[in-house]
Amino acid sequence: MNTLEKLQNDLSQWYENSSISQFMHWWKTELKSFVPKKYQEKLFPQSILVLLTQNGEEIKVWCQKGQNLSLYADAKNEAGEQEGWWHQVQHIINQAEGREVLVKYLIPNDKALVRKIDLPQAAKENLEEVIGYELDQYVPFNAEQVQLGYKIDKQNSNEDKLWLDLAVIPKEKITQIVNMCDEKTIALDAIDVNLTQDTEQAPSFLGINLLPKDKRKAKNYFNLKLNLALTVVLAGLIYFVMYTSITNKEEKIQQLTDVNSQLQKQAKTAKLLKKELKEAIVSSKFLQNKSKNYPHLVAILAEVTNIQPDDTYLTRFTLNHE
Repeated sequence: MNTLEKLQNDLSQWYENSSISQFMHWWKTELKSFVPKKYQEKLFPQSILVLLTQNGEEIKVWCQKGQNLSLYADAKNEAGEQEGWWHQVQHIINQAEGREVLVKYLIPNDKALVRKIDLPQAAKENLEEVIGYELDQYVPFNAEQVQLGYKIDKQNSNEDKLWLDLAVIPKEKITQIVNMCDEKTIALDAIDVNLTQDTEQAPSFLGINLLPKDKRKAKNYFNLKLNLALTVVLAGLIYFVMYTSITNKEEKIQQLTDVNSQLQKQAKTAKLLKKELKEAIVSSKFLQNKSKNYPHLVAILAEVTNIQPDDTYLTRFTLNHE
């Protein structure tokens, strides 16, 4: 495994185990629920899984769409007879309507050597090298004779030990499977181990890939790109919500500031009016007191006012009592 492949593998494992992956899965599911059903398949196309199981010379084709896995029996010739397994696979691909079709060949469980092994957590950085180096401890073969695949057992692994499901197949058997599919122009996506013993029952697989790396298809990063796009959209929505919230708060603060300024001006005006009213009350009481206590003085002032010319003003009036 070169540096780039190792980086991609580590990044892929980190993403699968992270909470980001779980959140993206939840968000994609919730987003899908808001889309009308007639558009869901176009916007969120689900891949079709094709499983090939072999019992002697007979190869059965199983097709899984969504959660339903069943024996495929739709491809028939003009005579009404079932077509060969490769025709069935091709028929599924032709009827996929643009959806991705994953083809897996499942090796019978009795033809594979499956072991559960444990390694130190430090070996996680270079799993393939460590497994290849210590392979003779688990199986009676060396790394050059077999094709091996492994899957991390996340449920039993802990901080100290890393548990793996290791499957080992002779390279000769893998070559036979690849050549058989190449002859029928069927491109495999993976070779796995069938865990179901009864060939009449629906198969289940281990979850590894024994297909040689030079025979594997180029990885499809559609889901990664989709998740990245959804992440960008999510970040944009968060920014928009935060920006809108801050803008609304700033506008409300400005409105409250303006209202407060107006209320302060009104309070000052009310205070001045109150002061003027108080002075007017005091003045009116002064005149009332003078009129009540000194009625002759008021009469004299009225007489002086009447005899005084209109263009004359008094600045001072003195009354002497003798």
